[in-house]
Amino acid sequence: MEHTAKILLADDSHAIRFLVSEILTSAGFEVIQAEDGQEAIEKTYKENPDLLILDYEMPKKTGFEVVREVRSHTGYLHTPIIIFTAVTDKETKLEGLGLDIDDYLTKPADEDEIVARVKLLLKRNKQKMDSNPLTRLPGNPSIQTRIEAEIASGRKFAVLYCDLNNFKSFNDKYGFEAGDQVLKTEADIIVKAAAQDPTSFVGHIGGDDFIVVSAFDKAEPIARQIVQETDRLSPSFYNEQDRERGYMLSINRKGEPEQFSLLAIGIGVVHNTKKPLTSFAQVSNIGTELKCLAKKHPVGSYYVMDRRS
Repeated sequence: MEHTAKILLADDSHAIRFLVSEILTSAGFEVIQAEDGQEAIEKTYKENPDLLILDYEMPKKTGFEVVREVRSHTGYLHTPIIIFTAVTDKETKLEGLGLDIDDYLTKPADEDEIVARVKLLLKRNKQKMDSNPLTRLPGNPSIQTRIEAEIASGRKFAVLYCDLNNFKSFNDKYGFEAGDQVLKTEADIIVKAAAQDPTSFVGHIGGDDFIVVSAFDKAEPIARQIVQETDRLSPSFYNEQDRERGYMLSINRKGEPEQFSLLAIGIGVVHNTKKPLTSFAQVSNIGTELKCLAKKHPVGSYYVMDRRS
């Protein structure tokens, strides 16, 4: 079944919201409305729209202020944004381009133009985006591009390969909805930890596997924070009985009862300070090896730093 694109429409004019919403709904889009900038931010995070249409001048927060806030979160770096405005001066548009705004619609906008612009931006974004639909983090093509760029740059860098322990058994017992909540929380933990390096990159390889690319000197502090926060929050995902036991009692895939440790994370840290890294495949192979070592740690989360020359 094809995904129905979800559009956030924010404008303090009820008449404009009604008109544009009718146009977009008739064109087959799902529309979420907001009447001020603060509500636009809140609904963006709650609804995860595929595209934002923001009025330039709104109460509480302007369209540009909404863009600054939304773009500060990794998961929304690539979400297409259109500014709806009656202001057409060059300075305003240049400011918007600096904020990575994708397009402008000048009031009053033509019905066909609105639909055409929205469709074009969604098409372009679909082609360039490979983000995970659950966490909104960049996927494998972006991950490979970033690591290859780091290799080419010659700077000292590190790659953290992160993998949750016992996630599959948790999913089997508690269900996919609970599992999705775990993944979203873990993504948030990793993004917050990676913020120690403003130049860092966070990606979602798939399933319960994540990746962080950072400056070398920030890698261990980031790994430590991820480990600590994962262990702190892990018990909250379980029912009271499992929390009190300190482990999950469930049926394994052979149909036998088994004890599973609480969710934890294993991290393998690859870097180029002791030996050169020359390809994405090499980085991936080393990271997988180290991550597997970290996952063998008997209790809780753990990270392994590559110390080999």
